[in-house]
Amino acid sequence: MHTKTYTNLPQEAKEIRIEVFMKEQGFENEFDDIDDISHHIVVFDNQKPIGTCRFFLEDNHYTIGRVAILSKYRHKHIGYMLLQAAEKEIQKLNGDLIVVHAQVRVSPFYEKQGYIQFGQIDEDEGVPHKWMKKKIQH
Repeated sequence: MHTKTYTNLPQEAKEIRIEVFMKEQGFENEFDDIDDISHHIVVFDNQKPIGTCRFFLEDNHYTIGRVAILSKYRHKHIGYMLLQAAEKEIQKLNGDLIVVHAQVRVSPFYEKQGYIQFGQIDEDEGVPHKWMKKKIQH
């Protein structure tokens, strides 16, 4: 498996997000203007795209979001691979603080990667989310 980073939204990432967030989880407002200013990472199993995330600069930090993995590839450390790739790219851009707006049900995954909660739990399209952050070293 390998990752590839894009500076625009590739079709592979679009298809994964449609499958996971829209078809599987029922989100409607999946694509936004942030896609245009984001870096996008796709994980490939051979040539098949199986996971994606995006990250973008916001104020004094980078935000990672839209972390999506096709259902049959979950629990195989693909999410860890995506976060590691994003953190490496953010380090190259001299970023040192990363924020995620995580679905509460998957927040333990982010905690294992060193993210800590801050602020209140809120909702995105009716799904509880919480803000989490992590400082990275250069």
